[in-house]
Amino acid sequence: MEEALGPAIDARAIADSPVAALEELAGSDAPWIIGVRHHSPAMASCVPALLDAAAPDVILLELPEELQRWLGWLGSAELEAPVALAAARADGRGLLFYPYADFSPELATVRWAARHSVAIEAFDLPLRLSVDEKPEERTQLAPSDATDLTEALQRHLGVDSGEEMWDRLIEVRAPGQEPEAVRRAALLTGWAMRTSQESQGGVPMLDLRREAWMRRRLAAVTSAGAKRPVAVVGAFHGPALLRGDEPASAGDAGKVEVVTSLIPYAFELLDSRSGYPAGIRDPEWQQSVWAAGGTAEAISESCTDFAVRITRELRGRGHPAGVPDSREVVRVAGDLSRLRQLPSAGRRELVEALQLCLAQGEPLGRGRAVARAMQSVLVGSRRGRLADGTPRSGLGPHVETLFEELAIPGPRNTEAVEVRWDPLRSDLDRRRHVAVQRLTASGVPYATPMGGANDQAPTLTVALRLYWGPATTAMLELAGVRGVTLEQAAEGALRHQLAGHETADVQLAVLAAAGECGLPRLVHEQLDALATKFVSAATLPQLIAAVDVVERLIRGHVPGYQPDEARAAEIGSQVVPVLIAAAVHQVEGLQGSDRIEDAQALLALVRHTQSDEPGAIGDTRIKWALARLATDGSPLMQGAAGALRVLLGHEPAHEFSERVGSWVDAASDRQSVEFLAKRLRGTLAMAAPLLEASSEVTAGLAARIGALNDDGFMRRLPALRDGFDVMSPAARQRFLDSLAAAMGGHRVDLRLEHSREELAIWTEADRRGRQAVELLDPEVLEWPKKG
Repeated sequence: MEEALGPAIDARAIADSPVAALEELAGSDAPWIIGVRHHSPAMASCVPALLDAAAPDVILLELPEELQRWLGWLGSAELEAPVALAAARADGRGLLFYPYADFSPELATVRWAARHSVAIEAFDLPLRLSVDEKPEERTQLAPSDATDLTEALQRHLGVDSGEEMWDRLIEVRAPGQEPEAVRRAALLTGWAMRTSQESQGGVPMLDLRREAWMRRRLAAVTSAGAKRPVAVVGAFHGPALLRGDEPASAGDAGKVEVVTSLIPYAFELLDSRSGYPAGIRDPEWQQSVWAAGGTAEAISESCTDFAVRITRELRGRGHPAGVPDSREVVRVAGDLSRLRQLPSAGRRELVEALQLCLAQGEPLGRGRAVARAMQSVLVGSRRGRLADGTPRSGLGPHVETLFEELAIPGPRNTEAVEVRWDPLRSDLDRRRHVAVQRLTASGVPYATPMGGANDQAPTLTVALRLYWGPATTAMLELAGVRGVTLEQAAEGALRHQLAGHETADVQLAVLAAAGECGLPRLVHEQLDALATKFVSAATLPQLIAAVDVVERLIRGHVPGYQPDEARAAEIGSQVVPVLIAAAVHQVEGLQGSDRIEDAQALLALVRHTQSDEPGAIGDTRIKWALARLATDGSPLMQGAAGALRVLLGHEPAHEFSERVGSWVDAASDRQSVEFLAKRLRGTLAMAAPLLEASSEVTAGLAARIGALNDDGFMRRLPALRDGFDVMSPAARQRFLDSLAAAMGGHRVDLRLEHSREELAIWTEADRRGRQAVELLDPEVLEWPKKG
């Protein structure tokens, strides 16, 4: 292998001599290396000339081998960037995107190979071997004492990231330079970044395995007769193609299916501020630099064009900006480039000039308006288009056609849309709702529910935010392995959830999703499973949730599943009684529970057993179980069971009120205060129905609290706060209303004129003042009572 790759590089010599490292990298011809950054206008402009000079007989591209099949379509003259290669395992894990724009050196390489009919091979580690790797695993645990070369370079250049360092070293200095000079600068920058990482924590193990794989593939190509191989890789990986230790093998993942696709992409997703870790700032600017072809004059003209467009955008937003502002922006950007001895203004010079001339350094107000205008113009909204005939799964065209028929936003819509549908009253809205639910069940990102994060109550109106992004297209290709229609894909995805993970939560989630997706066969299978496998493994909250789901299905409240009367009666008579009986049996196991979810499920169970609907059962066993919980249960269950006994008429309200008062009286030490908090949580979890049944309970509690002195109240205050925390805002308001009735109709005003912090300080000052007065003369505090 060493003969095929040429002489190995002495790592220590390279570390001591950047000149020797550069000569070794730039002079290698097996392979001839082009080191790039994923999105680099300078390198993309130079790649055609570099490849013309190299005249390769094969090009090796840093790309997972599974994506080889798409290189021909990627190089098509009809394709319009930006586009992305997407890949994921068939089980949905490891979704990856490889976006390309006109200013991507890799795309420039693929296009050159297509025009010149030169073989090009993806030679990076296959995804089936890398998706489960841990990138954070490194070759050494702690950094060495060596100087961090990258940090030193960034400090010298006045930047704080590798992205900006590349921009200062390569992009802004490339105009007017020979392509070979740009290639050498890129190789040296990649070497510096790698040397720094090797000395400051080590290279991630995944990168080492990838590089070892690429070296083996390179050796195989040269052994097969390649005379002039060219490797186009990240500049960071360039040195590893000529040297490196063989790490432990990644192993063989076996027959792991990887689904790949070529999809249109968008400029706003290429921007690093969108969350894309390998992105760049301001894609429209990068596009203009690439279009300039590496000439300083054309880049200067682009700078003028952007200044004019941004001032026009600012005027459109209602802010004054005109020709003098544009001229000043161009002048300042040019002055900065000359001060920094650059051939033309770069992105940084343009941004600084815009901030200075238009925003005047103001971060708010006008500064924000300028920032929005800059984002609109410099980021852009350009979208790509695939060549005609590009292969696609059958599911994608099916969904696009269906969405057009239903008037749902599709791939031609570039903006998010907010919709409100009424699927239980409108047949069109029902079909729309089912289609979107099937898409969601298939694992395709498209619809986001609107409303509060805790709003779980079913409503007649469905509010959604719909957005068809590149991830939607990519995941449609992945979902296509389970069917060519949305119905097939959704059912296949839900059945896959059940396979090997048939827990009670998964069973219940699949049942609910199958109903929403209009999959009656799967619904009936899961209803049968509820009465068998589910009841043997479910907890009380899961059983109550199952009853709620089944009752929604029976009543026709699920748009995708509308049973006839016979089917609804059958489900109600065969499934619901089994679930409720299992739930009643679970009550006896709640004796030691401290989970508020169990208390809330107990309340729901009582409601179900007290209903007059078909399937309801008697309350004899519930009555006996609640009596045990009220006396022998955990503190939380004592409170919950006692409140429920009042609701059911098993205990007079005044007796329970006395017991609650005794809990308050007994809270004298730390343990009893903790017990008080838990008992109140259990009691007040039943607050809404309890207040409707009787206000005596809360009146008694208020009377006991009102009788406490300051020290006693402060000692119990944390427990009281903890207990009342379980109440919803509506239940809390009903409690205050019941207090108002107990206080003779006087409403409690909880509005604070001062902050809680100030009130706490004043309260503590009052307490200490009282203590000081008591020490001087205790009888002083009795004077108001005597007088």
